[in-house]
Amino acid sequence: MQVAVSKHNKVEQRSLLLESFEFLKKASEDEEKLRKIIIDNSASIKIAEHLMNYEERGEKILSKQPLSLMDKQRYLKKTVVPPKPIFMARTSTTITMRLPYYRPQTDHKEWRNISKMAIFGKESGSGVAVSLNNTEFPGTGDKVSPGSIITVSGLIPNRKYVFACGGYTADNI
Repeated sequence: MQVAVSKHNKVEQRSLLLESFEFLKKASEDEEKLRKIIIDNSASIKIAEHLMNYEERGEKILSKQPLSLMDKQRYLKKTVVPPKPIFMARTSTTITMRLPYYRPQTDHKEWRNISKMAIFGKESGSGVAVSLNNTEFPGTGDKVSPGSIITVSGLIPNRKYVFACGGYTADNI
């Protein structure tokens, strides 16, 4: 390392350290730009995978605007529980996911229109599933529109986590 070679020349050391700091700063900015590009591309791939199911059945929907079709009730399968969040990207301390659209299978008419979704998560363990109380990480428990991209932070590296979604009506039911 050049700093070790020039240990007697303080001006040269300072110059090399400042140069190193600027290099690290630029690398961090570039990493953030790439992360955003990866998230955008991941979202496009997941949407395309979802829409290809309809195309394979003979429905010509790809000629329309795919993003506007993701929230159409007729293209969503009715389920008792919300689908899993869609994994987009992961770093050592964060995970980015896209909230799925949800069409609940219920007899209550007022519960059929989901306007908000939230992600809940916890460290993986035996015996207990994810619940509405699992909001200890920043980004969990925030009610946002279906299809939104959420980044959950505060994760510990090399640990396993589980996540689930919850759907809410306009009345927060």
